[in-house]
Amino acid sequence: MSISLRDEALTIFSHLAEIGPRCAGSPQEATAAAFVNGRLRRAGLGVTTHPLSVSPRRRRLYGAAAAAGIFAALTAIFLPLPALALALAATIIVSLDAAVGPLTQIGPRRASQSIIGTQAIAGGAGLAPRSPRWRVVILAPLDSPTVAAGLSALAGSNRPAAQARVISLALVVLVALAELLNPHRGWVLLVVPVTIVFTLQLAGALRGPQPAAHDGNLAALTALVLAVQHVRTLDHVEIWAAAVGASTLDPGGIEDLLRIYPFEPVRTLFMTLEQFDGDQLCYHVDAHPAQQKIVNLADLAATLSISAAGRTRADGASLVEPLRRRGMQTISMYGRDSGTSAATRETTALLSERAALLIAAIVEQLEDGG
Repeated sequence: MSISLRDEALTIFSHLAEIGPRCAGSPQEATAAAFVNGRLRRAGLGVTTHPLSVSPRRRRLYGAAAAAGIFAALTAIFLPLPALALALAATIIVSLDAAVGPLTQIGPRRASQSIIGTQAIAGGAGLAPRSPRWRVVILAPLDSPTVAAGLSALAGSNRPAAQARVISLALVVLVALAELLNPHRGWVLLVVPVTIVFTLQLAGALRGPQPAAHDGNLAALTALVLAVQHVRTLDHVEIWAAAVGASTLDPGGIEDLLRIYPFEPVRTLFMTLEQFDGDQLCYHVDAHPAQQKIVNLADLAATLSISAAGRTRADGASLVEPLRRRGMQTISMYGRDSGTSAATRETTALLSERAALLIAAIVEQLEDGG
C-alpha cells in the first residue's frame, strides 16, 4: 500500500506542478481548483464550490497606516490636534488588526474560490441521519505561496513589523500631544526617525510580496487529496476537505468557511496543511485543556505511522491563524528541511504520503475511540 500511495502522490503532485504558479485569482488557480474538484469527487466526496471575493487588505491597511503616520508626523507642529486624532485613530486600527486580524476589505477585489468536499458518516438504510461524534476538517491552500523580503517584510503581519508599526504610531501620538500641551519645544524632532520608518513601510506595502522560490503548497495540496482518497467510509467521523483559494493573499477563505459552516469547537478537529518544504514532517497541536486526547492522538499516530519531528509550532502559518483566534482545535502540519538531503519531487511526494498516513491514523483513532 505504501508503494502505491507513493506513486499516487507523485501523480497528483506532477499534475498540479504542470499547471504552473497559482497566483491568487489567476486562471492557474482556477485550473487547480477544477483538478481538486474532480479528485475529491473521484474519492466519493460531495463537492461544492464557494466563490471568494478577496483583497490584500492587510498590506493596503498597513500602507494607509504608514501614510497616515507620515502626514501626522509632518503636520504635528502646525496642526497638533488633527495630527493627534489621525495618529491615535491609526494606532487603534493597527492594534486591533494585530489583536483580532484583518478588519475589513479595502480597495479592489479579486475573484477566487474554495473547493469543499464532504464525506458523511455511514448510516443504515432507512435510518434517520445520525450526528457524527467528530468532524475532521482538512485544509490546504489552493494558491502558491509568497514571501515578503526586504522592504516588503516591513509591511507584513509578522510580530516585529506589527510592533514597529504600533510603536511608531504611538510615538507620533505622544509627540502631537506634547506639542498641543506645550508647543514649540522641539518635540517634532522625535518623529524624524519615525517618518523614515513610515516611508520604508509605505514603500514595502506598495511593492508587495513576491512569489516564493519553492512552492511548498503543492505538496500540501497533494496531501489533502491523497488523505481523502486513503480514508475509508466511517461510522462516527465526518470528513471535510477544503482547498482554500487566495490563502496567501487574504484569510477571507477561512473566515467564509467558519461563517457558512458554524462548526462546534468541542467536537471539530481542524488539520491545516501548508508549506511542505524540505524532507521532514512536523506538526503542532492546539487543543482545549479538556481535550488532551487530541495531543495524545497526534503523538500516538506519529509513532504508529511516521517519524514526525515533534509538536513544533509553524511560524507564520496563514490557515491556522483565524482558527486559533476562534478557539478551534487544530493540528498544523508542515515540512522542514533536515539538511540531510536536497528537496526533490520524490522527497516531496514522500512528505505528502507521510502527512496522508498521519491524517488517516488520527481519523481511525477518533473513529475507534470516539
